[in-house]
Amino acid sequence: MEEMLEPNEMIVHLGPQHPMQPGPFRLNLRLKGETVMDAEVELGFIHKGIEKILENKTYLQGITIVDRICYLVALTNEECFVGCTEKLLGIEPPERAQYIRVILEELSRIQSHLLGMGEFGEFIGFVSMFMYTIKEREDVLTLIDMVTGARVTHSYLKFGGVRDDLPEGFKEKALPVLNNLKKVISDYEELFNSDRIYRERTIGVGVLTADVAKSLGVSGPALRATGVPFDIRKNEPYLVYKDLDFKVCTETAGDCFARVQVRLNEMRESIYILEQCLDRIPNGPLFPEGTPYGRRTPVMRVPAGEVFHRVEDPRGEMGMYMISDGSDKPYRVKVRGPYFPTLQALPPLIKGTTVADVAAISGSMDGCTSEADR
Repeated sequence: MEEMLEPNEMIVHLGPQHPMQPGPFRLNLRLKGETVMDAEVELGFIHKGIEKILENKTYLQGITIVDRICYLVALTNEECFVGCTEKLLGIEPPERAQYIRVILEELSRIQSHLLGMGEFGEFIGFVSMFMYTIKEREDVLTLIDMVTGARVTHSYLKFGGVRDDLPEGFKEKALPVLNNLKKVISDYEELFNSDRIYRERTIGVGVLTADVAKSLGVSGPALRATGVPFDIRKNEPYLVYKDLDFKVCTETAGDCFARVQVRLNEMRESIYILEQCLDRIPNGPLFPEGTPYGRRTPVMRVPAGEVFHRVEDPRGEMGMYMISDGSDKPYRVKVRGPYFPTLQALPPLIKGTTVADVAAISGSMDGCTSEADR
């Protein structure tokens, strides 16, 4: 980038520590006045070596490790890792366990979207929005804590099932929270739509087209905001999603405003999914009967083979490719997270914009550098 620098241009480094960034990465901007002429992303500041760690841990120990890829979506990370192993083992969770997994993963989706929207509001000066969303997020985290015993990192999913059943009275405590969420989501929408400054800072800003999104492998809300109705829960259903009624939320503008609107609508659909699950969840075992798999599954050897499994993370497609050599540890684990491709869309989006728009565009992606850097 330095080689292209003209006499009236300068390079400004945003990060790796900056208030508008969801984690430590560096954004290098080539500026002419206030206009961004070029941009590049630098990662690697918090690389954890998750994939190599997984290859040196037993399958059971790996559940705890994948929680740390991104703590906001620990449960969907577990679903992906456990789903890979279950395919290699040739087992399937009983229906009740599948419903419990869906309930927790949709609650996790809601709390992730709430935090993402609140942080986005803070990035562009709408600080009160963060205070509103973080309050409601606490109620959702309390529901998750009731089941898993933890607010953030859970180690709750097990091969063939889940660690514990839903506690007594969970439905009665969950429904008031969901009903309140319906109301506050409409309030958030009204706040966003009625604020003139918010609209001016988001409508038509950072427009991502469907062709560019697909060419870069962007998924999740950022892709659906371009009008592409791709959602793994619908396109490649796992667990009991094929039996549930919900729609894939899309917008067509592809701008910052559309990306936030998709997340608002997705929270409404998640609430609808949760209501169906709480009404329909059957009685039954938490693990497949007649197998050695249970809450205290011992260290086990997994049949040799290779598999790819993907799930719909709150930020898009979370996939894992796993190879087993027949031992008690995976021979190879490759993670395909949703945010790394989304991050690649950031430089072309901010070219030609002003420095003030960089925070809005970057924040609207709802990123997790921990997951991209893993």
